[in-house]
Amino acid sequence: MSLLRAVNLTKTFAIGSRPVEALRGVSIELPENSFTFVVGPSGSGKSTFMHLAGALERPTSGTIEVAGRDLGALSDDELSDFRREKLGFVFQAFNLIPNLNAVENVLVPFYAKGLAEGMREKAKEMLKRVGLGDRLDHRPRQLSGGEQQRVAIARALLKDPLLLLADEPTGELDSKTGAEIFALMRSLHREKGASVVVVTHDTRYIEPADRVIRIEDGRIVEEK
Repeated sequence: MSLLRAVNLTKTFAIGSRPVEALRGVSIELPENSFTFVVGPSGSGKSTFMHLAGALERPTSGTIEVAGRDLGALSDDELSDFRREKLGFVFQAFNLIPNLNAVENVLVPFYAKGLAEGMREKAKEMLKRVGLGDRLDHRPRQLSGGEQQRVAIARALLKDPLLLLADEPTGELDSKTGAEIFALMRSLHREKGASVVVVTHDTRYIEPADRVIRIEDGRIVEEK
């Protein structure tokens, strides 16, 4: 069963008076519980695809469905709810709040609706699972880059997302720490059952069983 399905997906941006086609008729179907890499050079359209899959942008034309929901047909409020309830995000820039500790940063997506009973304890448990049980009270400046990315992963996975989207998740990390982050994402992927889509130009962490989609100039040029 497919978790994500895109059909003839296009996205056009206006740069000044000039239209730029970031995606040109992309069609993709990703099964549940898959680990997928979307690769390509800078400017190829891979990050635009992630923004559409993550309900952060709307397509210019075509359709994209996640878990059976047509994202282009949802209202802004519905998109916000869908992101919060169904999707997890891990970015290159960690996006942690400097004056909050690790536990508080993990809970940030839940503050708007109010913390349910037991959420703080669940956040602590998730941080322990990613190897930060002794860093719960540490703020971002007290953590290494790899530790900050682990906080970001814990934040993304606390909600048990159907789909985890990672945009250049190791771009700010050395190769050893990058390998550790991918090992962690794979371990949690197996345990939690979420599908994972990694957008990157770095192919070092691809394994034989992974799905690989290559995008160039806004089009899929290879899928294996």
